[in-house]
Amino acid sequence: MEHIVLARQPILDRREVLVGYELLFRSYGVDRAIVTDNMRATTIVVHNAFCGLGIAAVLGNTQGYINVDAEFLFSDLVEALPPGQVVLEILESVEPSNELIDRVRELRRRGYSFALDDYVGDLDKTAPLLSEVDIVKVDLLQVDHGNLADAVAYLRRNSVRLIAEKIETKEQFQEACDLGFDLFQGFHFARPQILSRKQQKNPSKVYLLRLLSLIMSDADTSILETEFKQHPILSYNLIRMVNSAAAGLRERVNSLRHAIVLLGRRQLQIWMQLLLYTVGDGNAARNPLLLTAAMRGKLMEILAKADPSLTRENHDTAFMIGILSLVDVLLEMPKVSILNELLLADEVKDALLYGHGKLGHLMRLVEQLDAENPLDIDVLLADLPDIASDDLLRMQLEAAAWANNIGKDIR
Repeated sequence: MEHIVLARQPILDRREVLVGYELLFRSYGVDRAIVTDNMRATTIVVHNAFCGLGIAAVLGNTQGYINVDAEFLFSDLVEALPPGQVVLEILESVEPSNELIDRVRELRRRGYSFALDDYVGDLDKTAPLLSEVDIVKVDLLQVDHGNLADAVAYLRRNSVRLIAEKIETKEQFQEACDLGFDLFQGFHFARPQILSRKQQKNPSKVYLLRLLSLIMSDADTSILETEFKQHPILSYNLIRMVNSAAAGLRERVNSLRHAIVLLGRRQLQIWMQLLLYTVGDGNAARNPLLLTAAMRGKLMEILAKADPSLTRENHDTAFMIGILSLVDVLLEMPKVSILNELLLADEVKDALLYGHGKLGHLMRLVEQLDAENPLDIDVLLADLPDIASDDLLRMQLEAAAWANNIGKDIR
């Protein structure tokens, strides 16, 4: 298991109404930022917010403020972020070169908003960027108190909104209001809140590179679908990405193929690049739970194909139901909580939660096969006239062989 960790600190308006959160990098078990690589820290924040935790749970209807350096701004990874829901905070360490200013202008034309982080009164360094950003965050602990009013007046002439950072007392908040600040952030309102969940590790970098090369070579969707079928956690995160604001879509997903088409090749490529920055080299093929989930998916697909009334789309849906059937065990969370986070077709949810419909009936059969309960298996088979009991063992062996083979391929 790995821990998905993120910190968020609220940003409020003059009425102390929540308008956004700054999303902050944290390591598991450490309640403060220890950043040695800004690019990696940003990519982990983005991945954990959009894939690991889900942007709806992290931000709700507010905006997210994310620290970025020049390397991130010039990378394709910025496209993983939804322009309307994030503000890119340019770190104070970033040099305002002509190339950087041109990049900021380009991204603003594409709908992104920018903030200048930790303004401390350094006019020579920040002046080139003031006309290119929407917001300036002023560090109240670093700006000389006697010069604060003049600094606010100067910044106001550049038509930017002002955030007072590091408000620690009620008196500081009132003074900042009187000076004309628009938004506020600091310990007076709330310390950064740690958000965390556990999940199985993503595939190794070697496997992600293989998948990325297939995407960049414009491989057929069926080939990509086959690759995703080999990794239950990657498949789960694919659905989460489609559901996230980064995809800009709110359509219900009924199969992995459907999810790949909805997300699009460009977003898939960016997502793979993002994962390459964040994952280690753990071997998912050695995890029996992941292989069991993969085997369930394949067995569900085989069983669905045995029913002549079910279509190719039903076969794909059956696989996804099988692969998601153990997601509660993989993530150590209630299944209903996980599925409610995902925009899945009602057919998928009903099958997984209640065993409803033809595919739900097949899912109950697969679960009883794992439980080795012959009486319940016979009862379920009685309602499946197209599946003979003599064929069931062959189908199980076929699914197990497929799962074992993909484990060997990954190793």
